[in-house]
Amino acid sequence: MRTGGRPPLPSSADADICDAAGSRRTLTALSWIPLLAGLANTYGPVAFNYGFALYFLNYRHGFIKRGLIGTLIEPIPYFTRAGLIALQLTFILAAFGLTYVLLRRIFFGNAQDRALAASLFAAPALLPHIGALFAQPDVTLYLLLLLSLAAFLYLGSAAAAFVSTLLAILGLLCHEGFSLAYYPLMAAILWDLCRHKRLRWSLALLQVILVLVAFLAIMHLGRPSVSPGLLFHEAVHRTSVPLQRQLFDVLASSYAQQRILVSHFYRFQEMKILYALTALLSVPYFALLAALVRKIARVRGDTKLDLTVRFLLFALPLVLCRLGHDLARWIAACAIDATLFLCYLALADQRARDALRVWATGWRPLLWLAWFLIAGPYGATGIRLAERLSVLWTGP
Repeated sequence: MRTGGRPPLPSSADADICDAAGSRRTLTALSWIPLLAGLANTYGPVAFNYGFALYFLNYRHGFIKRGLIGTLIEPIPYFTRAGLIALQLTFILAAFGLTYVLLRRIFFGNAQDRALAASLFAAPALLPHIGALFAQPDVTLYLLLLLSLAAFLYLGSAAAAFVSTLLAILGLLCHEGFSLAYYPLMAAILWDLCRHKRLRWSLALLQVILVLVAFLAIMHLGRPSVSPGLLFHEAVHRTSVPLQRQLFDVLASSYAQQRILVSHFYRFQEMKILYALTALLSVPYFALLAALVRKIARVRGDTKLDLTVRFLLFALPLVLCRLGHDLARWIAACAIDATLFLCYLALADQRARDALRVWATGWRPLLWLAWFLIAGPYGATGIRLAERLSVLWTGP
């Protein structure tokens, strides 16, 4: 469904939100709060950054999983510290910019739209999270997810299914974690299109099969053909920044070896406290997302089966907890999928848009916004507030 056109200006019917925000100027500023929150949290370590090591992984010695981005930038022979930071900022700013361009009717719509956008995209899992991850591959995967969302919004259903299949495979080539972290959003949209008879079930099933085959092929063929030591040696000679070897060792390890490494991290008392606090502080956030998903389902006449499928899909990223200790990344992926699905329905179905506008009336979205800014973004292993509280609990 096409969703272009100029965003509407706030009208007199938005007076309640204007009063809650304090002034029309403050209302306008709501549109930019998520971007400012994202920029304010855009930073991270440069030396020994796990994510930066991915830029030096490429197909020089044959196909290898996670090597696509490194292959694309391989013509650049050497990266200084400033060069790596500039490259990563390019990805992050592109993610921020595409979010605003694609969802401009929500970010710059009426007062309720702007309040909704501010509360959802300044939330711990969205733009502040993308900035806080800095060099993690999630930033690239989020960009590909936005492009797939654009396909579903601006192309016909069959064409969108084809384009999103290609984007999903590109995501898998960047990082196989795309399968469980972000593909659930595509699957949820395909399910919705089929249930509302806008796409044939056979086309949706074909996409799922193709993505599954691509995933299995990448996992089977993507093990390095040379030693991790050689890959690491070549990487460190292409940058002035110290790199972390763990990435190269993980690529050559088996599933059982990865499980041993993950269980090692889960045994630390400090990590247990951080994970527990992060899970506890995430409860209100996920209760809100679940309530909004249910609210839209009611007004659209969706069934319990539809809701069950959506919630199961949005919970799939948590399976990654068995393969990695970055709990907050997987929690954030659940919220990203749910949030972008809400935005998709808001732009594709006026009933969903109206239901979300009703929720985003008065002080309610502003109070949620305030809480989200206090909680801070999800990082890799915990939400910012949990990280600070865990330090107080365990001591420096």
